[in-house]
Amino acid sequence: MCARYVLEAAEKEILSAYAAELTEPFTPTINARITERMPVITADEPNKLQFMHFQLVAHFAQSPKAVKATFNTRDDKIMDSKLWIPLFVNHKRVLVPATGFYELDKVSAPSENQVYKFGLKDRPIFSYAGLWSKWVGEGYDLPYYSFSIITTESNETVGAIHDKKRMPVILNKQDEALWLSKDVSPAELLQLLQPYPDDLMFSERSAVRANTPGRIVDVDENSL
Repeated sequence: MCARYVLEAAEKEILSAYAAELTEPFTPTINARITERMPVITADEPNKLQFMHFQLVAHFAQSPKAVKATFNTRDDKIMDSKLWIPLFVNHKRVLVPATGFYELDKVSAPSENQVYKFGLKDRPIFSYAGLWSKWVGEGYDLPYYSFSIITTESNETVGAIHDKKRMPVILNKQDEALWLSKDVSPAELLQLLQPYPDDLMFSERSAVRANTPGRIVDVDENSL
């Protein structure tokens, strides 16, 4: 799964990586947490980096708070879910810019609460494949926009750390436009949901630790 990710790039770096404009100022973060508003690019407006909450809220939910956590979407269940399939087939797809993500080591040393950071060797900024939703209801003056990150079977690099053997779908650069295209069949899009090649990824012990679910705090690197 991917519950915490990184987008340390500055505004100018993000704008350089995408042919899109930010709809509001952005501050780099080492810990994009669940419910936090983060920039995404939708299939409907591929020229804009707009902000949505990280954790998908179904349009049929009673409220944004009364919902089971759906910050991740499983690639093998997209076509079976009443929440995910209408978003997937009706072009509610997004690119989620990132520079890395975290996973807690629950394989080699589960008692140590050691966090690992993962990133790409070939690209400092990359995109997760995601879905987005719009919720409207009483008590909210504005629509609530939210997104999830799609996960797939992990490669060996992530699987060595992640006990559930899942990882976020990282799109190849040449596939980003295809993911947003409205002229591609669902079957073709599903083919894009693959583990990223091991030889193009890195992992490293991180100078952060998990202290409560969904939150990471800084620690002294010398204490690791």
